[in-house]
Amino acid sequence: MKKNVRIAGLAVAASVSLVLSACATSSEGGGGSGSSGDTIKIGVVLPYTGVQAAIARFEGIGAEVAAKEINDAGGIDGKKIEIVKADDQLNTARSATVMRDLNSEGVKLAMGGQTTDLCRSAAEAANRFDIMFLGAHCTSSTLVDPPVTPNYWMTGQRDVDLTKANGAALAKQFPDVKTWDVFAYDQEVTRNFWTQTSDELAKVSGSPVKTNKELYVPVGATDLRNQLSTLASSQKGDKAERGLFLGVYGAGTTSFIQQARPLGLLDDYAVIAQTGVYWSTAVSLKGTAPSIYDVHEYFWSCQDNPENTKFVEEFEAAAGEKPDTGAYQGYVSMKMMAAAIEKAGSADSAKVQKAMAGLSIDTPAGVKMTMDGDTHHADGAITTASLFGDESAPETVGVKDCKTVLASDL
Repeated sequence: MKKNVRIAGLAVAASVSLVLSACATSSEGGGGSGSSGDTIKIGVVLPYTGVQAAIARFEGIGAEVAAKEINDAGGIDGKKIEIVKADDQLNTARSATVMRDLNSEGVKLAMGGQTTDLCRSAAEAANRFDIMFLGAHCTSSTLVDPPVTPNYWMTGQRDVDLTKANGAALAKQFPDVKTWDVFAYDQEVTRNFWTQTSDELAKVSGSPVKTNKELYVPVGATDLRNQLSTLASSQKGDKAERGLFLGVYGAGTTSFIQQARPLGLLDDYAVIAQTGVYWSTAVSLKGTAPSIYDVHEYFWSCQDNPENTKFVEEFEAAAGEKPDTGAYQGYVSMKMMAAAIEKAGSADSAKVQKAMAGLSIDTPAGVKMTMDGDTHHADGAITTASLFGDESAPETVGVKDCKTVLASDL
């Protein structure tokens, strides 16, 4: 297992995709198959524009890499996957329009989603058009067991499992940290990130977790100066006993780092921990990324298996960069969808959903992902590791203390 990795600088990927017609209309409840002629259409619904566009880009490329890999091998029963990209703009109100347009394009199978609200609204809208929707990036337990709608399935690992793994790892890696500050988005899922993490911290350490300051900001907020000033002025006690938990992600993490650094906040803690995608932020900081103990499904250098080697090579060829967790999620979700279509012998949404139950695929994380037919949630990998800037590395990001477990083994 490698202990340090390097992440390439930003580059624009050139990938094959089809664009939705902006003016398409249809009636609800189309039903049937997304297969037409020699192709099978699969929608990839992501916020390709807006504050989470960087995460969405990698997730979309991951799906495209999987589709190309499948197509290059002959497709699914001789039919090639045709990706139809849809931009939800991180706006739940657009879900009905996006699903209507997908239905108009003959798309009956779709995947994507970046937040709990988006996955829920997309699932509800898709259900009205008999479109199966596979949540690739969403993690909320409220979306599965039971599924939020009959047509919703999820490959993203549950937040409760991510936070459980993180809490246990933090308790073992940083036993001297007794008091925590919290800086997070003001939404139920990110508030729960801290609640679940602190519960596991207390359980594993055998000691109650003390909280000094909890600050919550609106999702998408970029001016964090007032809240960070409050946080900086509240510091007390020995740095070796203080930790900071981040419940922001994407552009929010970047804004936090950029505005916290002048205040000295990044140096005020023995550990900064996060539940969410940090990879793309660390890359963008070009060797200056602060060390953050992160948890998610996948870090490419933590794995050493043929599936991962192939995925990393193909993704880097497409994107000019190494894959992050979002890329992995797009990749395995497309692989899961394709495997279900092959098992069903059809692209009919109802038949594909039936085929999903109990389906297992190999993943670049080195463990099998298996879909539960009752909960509509896949049991998959969860990885914890420290990510940090390293200017001496060709790709400027290092990784250490990797640990990958199957969610069901937690």
